[in-house]
Amino acid sequence: MINATYYWLEQKTYNKSKGLGVWEWTKVSRETTDKAELEKRILKEKNGYLEFIERELKVVTDKEVLAHLNNLKDNFEFRIAEENKTFTHASHYGYSDVNAYEIVKVISDKTIEVRKMDTKHDISHLKQYAGGFAGHVADQRNQKVTYASNPNAEVIRIRRKKHNPEEWGKGDLRFGLKENPYAFYDYNF
Repeated sequence: MINATYYWLEQKTYNKSKGLGVWEWTKVSRETTDKAELEKRILKEKNGYLEFIERELKVVTDKEVLAHLNNLKDNFEFRIAEENKTFTHASHYGYSDVNAYEIVKVISDKTIEVRKMDTKHDISHLKQYAGGFAGHVADQRNQKVTYASNPNAEVIRIRRKKHNPEEWGKGDLRFGLKENPYAFYDYNF
């Protein structure tokens, strides 16, 4: 099991999904584990937003638009949001298939041992069409998968990639950490 904290930038926005005149927080960056990077970026985002509003205030003459821009200027905010995640599984990414693995041992924050899980894919509830090599499965992303631990499966050691800390691997094998087991079989490949 590996614990990690993820951070992202949110902006207080006006007139979004909750309706007219409603302020809400909107995610404006991708997740990262580097909080210091976001702390630097938040200043840049604030300054850029203020510069944009100031430019608009210089050219707008309509009183309603001016009032709205001043409202935005007075009430906008950015914040860093965070979420703690506990990873208990890993997924191996092939071409279009994904295999489920379970984390069996944490060696360090850069090295773990994983073991492939037994999976059973069920598409009996999905519509299947003739065509392609052997047929086509509609909505195959909705396939049902059952997972079972396999203590007899080979345990392999994978390491965190140096240039992409979200990716793990061993040789040409690519893995990503998951909070729950995840597998996918591409019936249409």
